[in-house]
Amino acid sequence: MPRVSGSFFEYAPSLFAFEYGDLQSENVLIFIGGLGTGFCSVPYIPELSRKLNDIGWSLIQIQITSSYTGWGTGSPARDSSEIGRLVQYLKSKSTDCGSRKHVGIMGHSTGCQDTMQFFTKEPRDDQFFPLEFGIIQAPVSDRYTALKVMPKDLYKDAMNKAIELIKQGKQDEIMPIKYSKLFFNVPISAYRWNSLFSVKGDDDYFSPDLSLEDLKSSFGKFDKPLLALYSGADEYVSESIDKEALMKKFEAATGSNWSKLSKVVPGGRHDWGPGSGPNSMNIGISTVIEFVKGLNLE
Repeated sequence: MPRVSGSFFEYAPSLFAFEYGDLQSENVLIFIGGLGTGFCSVPYIPELSRKLNDIGWSLIQIQITSSYTGWGTGSPARDSSEIGRLVQYLKSKSTDCGSRKHVGIMGHSTGCQDTMQFFTKEPRDDQFFPLEFGIIQAPVSDRYTALKVMPKDLYKDAMNKAIELIKQGKQDEIMPIKYSKLFFNVPISAYRWNSLFSVKGDDDYFSPDLSLEDLKSSFGKFDKPLLALYSGADEYVSESIDKEALMKKFEAATGSNWSKLSKVVPGGRHDWGPGSGPNSMNIGISTVIEFVKGLNLE
């Protein structure tokens, strides 16, 4: 990761955000990382920030309690609430980094779940809305990823253990390490295990086996422009999954708010970083820029 410049600010007690560069535009794209990510840990962010600055937009990366290793005891609802606090801070005319006019959000990996949660499940409030758009980059199924990296017998045992703890009212209890060490090796609560890895859990927005009706209950409630960028060579996605067909299901569920610029990024790894095709990052970033420019916001 190259050295970057910008400014940190506290948007809520012990929660910070980083605005890349020195533009401090009234137009802002909020970036939400995935499991284990934090400031500057996604390789395309510096270049995306520069390209956004060229069209008069700032990129602000949010730190939430779930950043780095905090996700294991979190939830999409908690993440969404903290994103809302940043939006409120940025929209306010009384904060040091406020008075922003146009705001959209972009989720990477499990940050895509947070984007979906924010737009489709949170109460609408004049403090938070209108937001202009949402972008989901690498919207993969954590449930399918777990099945890919964990032995099936352990996966089944872990699900049974999580469900047992939840039924006992112990949803915040940490799962045994023999399970969590196989998935990023961080403490994971019974609730979050079930949320990430059960069928139609709170995190289960993107699994290929979800029906069109299932997807309509999430994508179908997205009432702002939505750009989806699936990585063509995503290491967390089984090669047996037809990515183009899955994207068509997402589109059918979303309806008119689906951006026609949405695509499978050829050769792209999960974060468009090392191992990706030679033009994957450029294709992804240029598509984001084209999408934002095409919104014609005033």
